[in-house]
Amino acid sequence: MRFKALDTVAEWVWFKTRVPFTASEDSQGIVAMLGDDIVAICVADGFNKDSCNVHYAIDNPMVIRRGFLNEVFRHLFITCGKKRVFGLVPANNQKALKLDLHIGFSEVCRIPDGFETGIDYVVIRMDREDCRWICAADEDRRAA
Repeated sequence: MRFKALDTVAEWVWFKTRVPFTASEDSQGIVAMLGDDIVAICVADGFNKDSCNVHYAIDNPMVIRRGFLNEVFRHLFITCGKKRVFGLVPANNQKALKLDLHIGFSEVCRIPDGFETGIDYVVIRMDREDCRWICAADEDRRAA
């Protein structure tokens, strides 16, 4: 398993076929590759002083055990210096919401009809100090 920056049209196409997403000027991403195959991508955007938004697609859950989330959150919290990350999940996507809560996001609120009429958006959040995917060594490197 290797990780790389999201930088090709084919990678963007792979992501957009799985996530309803429109890239913005500040969009950036991390790709998990198994051999020549893309198995997961995380895209971050909406960067501001202390936070950003995340969107991800995971075809093979093995990537979690192989360090994908460590790479993603190290980049966002350590490299980019963000204090919190947010996501929007359609309430009818129970599989994604269950995974998000399992990996450490917490539900902030629901926006009625936010995704479409009858389907709420669930706003989720993870704070750096609550993230189990970065280690003390990463924090120490940032402080140095």
